[in-house]
Amino acid sequence: MSNNVTTRIVNALSYLSILFLPVIFPLIVWVVARASDDPTITKNARKAFWSQIFPLFYIIFAILVMSITVLNNATIHAGAIGGILLTLALLIALLLFIYNIAMGVKMLLGRE
Repeated sequence: MSNNVTTRIVNALSYLSILFLPVIFPLIVWVVARASDDPTITKNARKAFWSQIFPLFYIIFAILVMSITVLNNATIHAGAIGGILLTLALLIALLLFIYNIAMGVKMLLGRE
């Protein structure tokens, strides 16, 4: 396999890992690829890692907002805020899932 094909496959797997090993696989590729001579692998693994871990950061943020709302005895508003935050979390997760699949296909096709 040529170096170009190998690079395309590794880049695609970094994004498509959202289907089989999200966050962990791109992190491993990112760390291991730092020693390689191909900066595109490092760049794409880093982008895949951040696009896969961002929903986790958002969920932590949403839990903190909900906790503060409940602690301030605003239980009436907690339900509405929770619904909004949950809807946004699902939308963000869906968009990033689609983004990762699209980027994985794009890498396989060599369009990057």
